[in-house]
Amino acid sequence: MSFYPQIASGAIAQFPARRERQWRSIANELESGEQILLQDPDGGMIGWDLRYVDLSDAEATALKNLFASCSGSYAWFTFIDPMANLLGWSEDLTRSDWQTGLLTTSYGANDPLGTQRATTLVNGQPGAQPLVQSVSMPGDYAACLSAWIRSDVGGNITLQRDNTQSVIVATSSWMRIYLSAPGIAGAPQSTFSISLNAGQSIDIWGLQVEAQPYPSPYKQTFAARGIYNETYFANDDLTVTSTAPGLFSSAVQLISRV
Repeated sequence: MSFYPQIASGAIAQFPARRERQWRSIANELESGEQILLQDPDGGMIGWDLRYVDLSDAEATALKNLFASCSGSYAWFTFIDPMANLLGWSEDLTRSDWQTGLLTTSYGANDPLGTQRATTLVNGQPGAQPLVQSVSMPGDYAACLSAWIRSDVGGNITLQRDNTQSVIVATSSWMRIYLSAPGIAGAPQSTFSISLNAGQSIDIWGLQVEAQPYPSPYKQTFAARGIYNETYFANDDLTVTSTAPGLFSSAVQLISRV
């Protein structure tokens, strides 16, 4: 499976980047003039307009290699939304997207916004217990796991992506924690987790995974979205322009089926 390449910074796009969503409906007009409209679930598309400046030779080559391997607009590849939270059900930890193990969850705690959308996690077990979700993101991609947490009992919280960990000390005040790390090279997906020690409890809100090295403002999610396996180049021409020795620019238009 081919993936759209990240640039050296660990991002997928440079700003400004444009995303346009399109829906399609099927219309039937009766002899009476009445119309029946039905949504076409397979007709939705997202258009991407990505513009790059100061690409290195390696970055420009990766883009051109993908274009060549797809024969222009002929073949599909996977594109990961650079603006999306890739976790499913970021505020409903009872959904099947999440593995909670032996943790207990209670929704409705106060959150950093002053509403009651946070979840209280309690580990009543004698050993550490993780909150886990896997994402179909290749291990070679840079990614950032982030969340807001607080704890009246304090203690260490462990963030993990695959084999990489970061230990954070929880406090009684809300704080945003994050882990920026690569996954397992060559792996087709990545597993993200937040672990509590024995007897520990925390309030948690704003869980997010992004295909970039640092967290952006939190975006609530429902069903998991943001990874588009049927994406193709919108044109059969890809222009990469040399702007200085070893530097290049390009404008890329993509279409993703949703």
